[in-house]
Amino acid sequence: MLNNMLKRISHFAFISRLSIGVAEATVIGFEGGSDPIFNYVGVNFFINTPVSPRNGYDNVAAFTSSTWVAFNPSEVSPSDFFLAGSPIDTFDLNSFVIAGAWGTQTLLIEGLNDAGLLFSSSLAVSLTPTLFTPNWSGIDQLRISIGNDYVQAQGLRGWGQHWALDNLTITQANAVPEPSALPLLALGLAGLCFSRRRGKRNALAIR
Repeated sequence: MLNNMLKRISHFAFISRLSIGVAEATVIGFEGGSDPIFNYVGVNFFINTPVSPRNGYDNVAAFTSSTWVAFNPSEVSPSDFFLAGSPIDTFDLNSFVIAGAWGTQTLLIEGLNDAGLLFSSSLAVSLTPTLFTPNWSGIDQLRISIGNDYVQAQGLRGWGQHWALDNLTITQANAVPEPSALPLLALGLAGLCFSRRRGKRNALAIR
């Protein structure tokens, strides 16, 4: 009987963990502008209108089949994406699509938690979009800094150390149980209590 009770406890604890940490992959396309999941510093958004010859903004929008892109206005550096907050306080950075808007450079990509640096990577970008897939976990801030090796592409109508970003993909863990899971947990705990009481009655009857 003790083994059965332990199995029940393990089963209901497993269900509880699933309800508390449900993973949700989210692709942030910035369609319509900023997404409320983040607070932004040094980041802006605009509707891209393709021109000829194509620049990095055009190429990123074409790669992700979207219209809006994020970028660093006035060559701002660093640019930060801060998780907006409760009840979710961290996220996993799966990937994003990025390009140099007007040329090539090496960007510094960082993942932070509570202002502390957890991850860092150098990323070379050009007019051709790059799918960056760091798979960083447990961060609350993404930071992008421009490089010191910028080379302007020839023949374009614009210039400067800008980058274009889209399809920022993150995974979040819910900090509270799913509402639909609560009745299941309550039922499981009630069943466990009933089993314990029935076991005590059977023991008394044997005596």
